[in-house]
Amino acid sequence: MPYKISRKKRTAVPGIVQIGPSRFLVRARWNDPRTGQRRTRKGTATTFAQAVALQEQLKGTESKPKPIKQRFKDYAEQWMRVHASEYAVSTRERYISAIAHASAFLGPMWVEGILPSDIREWRSRKLNETFSFKKKTKKRKYARTTINSWHRVLCCVFDDAVTDGVIQVNPAKAIPLLEESRLTSGRRGRSLSREQFKTFVTSIENRCDGKITLAEDIARLLLTAAWTGMRRGELLALRWDDLIDGEIHVTRSVWRRNAKTTKTDDPRRIAIVEPLKNVFDDQRKWLLKTQHPGLSSGLIFPASPTHAGGGAKRRKTDELSWYRSPTIFVKPLKKIVDHAGIPDISGHSLRRTYEDMLRKAGVESLVRRSIAGWRTEKAQAIYATVSREERDSAALAVVNFIMS
Repeated sequence: MPYKISRKKRTAVPGIVQIGPSRFLVRARWNDPRTGQRRTRKGTATTFAQAVALQEQLKGTESKPKPIKQRFKDYAEQWMRVHASEYAVSTRERYISAIAHASAFLGPMWVEGILPSDIREWRSRKLNETFSFKKKTKKRKYARTTINSWHRVLCCVFDDAVTDGVIQVNPAKAIPLLEESRLTSGRRGRSLSREQFKTFVTSIENRCDGKITLAEDIARLLLTAAWTGMRRGELLALRWDDLIDGEIHVTRSVWRRNAKTTKTDDPRRIAIVEPLKNVFDDQRKWLLKTQHPGLSSGLIFPASPTHAGGGAKRRKTDELSWYRSPTIFVKPLKKIVDHAGIPDISGHSLRRTYEDMLRKAGVESLVRRSIAGWRTEKAQAIYATVSREERDSAALAVVNFIMS
């Protein structure tokens, strides 16, 4: 006698079909989290009630629906719009630049499809890429420090992507930053010795025995940089009302002739030593004697009327800005260095020199960090320069210890 095949019988619940007197086939649809494809889970039950419960159980294992796909370029631009108000103008521009450089390669990719290998390839391309610097014909390569700063911005962007559930792991953090060599060569990485510092200060005061022409206010600006170790932007933003009870209250900086917070947004104080007090007294007398038009700005070192007017013309505005340009340090320093016979330095070298002078004078690390405005010991260590005398002294100490 032939075997009788039972016909399938639909039930009132989609996905549950009766295939026998006491047998129910249960189907449940779910999303595969690895591929995003829809798949089916199946099971059987002996009663309709058990079938309904089994279907709910199978549905309970369904993964969460995937978020809407976004290209990296779109996600990064949205991220920048959201966070723009959190950063200073200078920081905001740096972040926008980093995102632009990353989007040139990563932009067309889906955010969830970016792998650590993609970050590694993007970084490799940037290491070999060249660009023109200030309209000069000579091509330059991006420094490792610059690429690392872009890399850190990527880490921030992908951190939010993890929080948003777009990705599970930050691909940028899986790749270590490029190793950077300590800045100990070149003008910016140079520090003056004690004797060189004294020669530098004396040369400015005496204008290298009359061998160079140096504007009075520029000379005093350089002396202030030497006796405070302040950043260039902080010096140019210095106002008379920042001098309180024999101290300089450093609360602001200037960027592209616009006032902003300091680099670390940490107000600090620097004592006004006797040589610096004389500098400020002479500068105040000079401003009053010449009736400098920038007196109304309250700045200690306002720009000349010619430069203020030229800047307004370039910006196509009638409003004058009395903030000087950071390039004001370049030519005067070059004159001093050439005639005083000291190593070639930049304005930033004076900040490095001031840290070394404080350290050699026996000032504690915490105090030095507070004066200079560094948040961490790691940042402070970048500016430390061990001189030849210190190395010789250390070697001699070892010999004396062993031979004693």
